[in-house]
Amino acid sequence: MRAFILACVAAIVTAAIGFAVLNSVQQPVAEAFATTGVRL
Repeated sequence: MRAFILACVAAIVTAAIGFAVLNSVQQPVAEAFATTGVRL
């Protein structure tokens, strides 16, 4: 039972770290495709 709880906590921590990293790396679509020929 203890191993299951630790695995759940590890999965939650991994998901939170992944969310934080992806949230800081990704750009909004208006910034990512902001060129002279794009109309958003």
